[in-house]
Amino acid sequence: MKILAIDPGARHLGVAVLEGSDLIYATVKNVKDQPKAPREKISKIEKIIARLIDTYRPDILAIEKTLTVQLKSSPLITPLTRAIKKQATSKKLTISEYVPQAVRKFICEDSKATKLKTASVITEKYYPWLKPYLEKDLKRHWWEGSSSRYWEQMFGAIALALTCLANHSERAGKAA
Repeated sequence: MKILAIDPGARHLGVAVLEGSDLIYATVKNVKDQPKAPREKISKIEKIIARLIDTYRPDILAIEKTLTVQLKSSPLITPLTRAIKKQATSKKLTISEYVPQAVRKFICEDSKATKLKTASVITEKYYPWLKPYLEKDLKRHWWEGSSSRYWEQMFGAIALALTCLANHSERAGKAA
């Protein structure tokens, strides 16, 4: 089973691809620079997602479910998420959506864990070779704000992928 996980944001997209439990790709796609117009930004994201799907041929798209709080701070999130799901649907991928609390509960065993705590657990428990990325985010100063934590979007996507893998593996086990 191959999972493409996307942690959508108006500035950055966290991206992770799992093949089984192997993390074969993880990065942050920058969408904040150009273009400025919302429709152009959505078009840019559609192209990024189409390229990822064509390159990695996933079976499942795992995506973070948009919460009301996110809508207030970034009204572009809903159309971005819709565009990502539309790309997945057009390529006949199964779509699995998860609220952030469910992902954090699975990864950290605490639904109120922070994004940085989630990233820390991922580097300790699953992929220790990602620790340099976490350390880069930890070196940021508190006054720079959470938006300055560039790599946390990638860790968010990895957490989504791991949650999706566990849920689908559990379902497959029950079906057998």
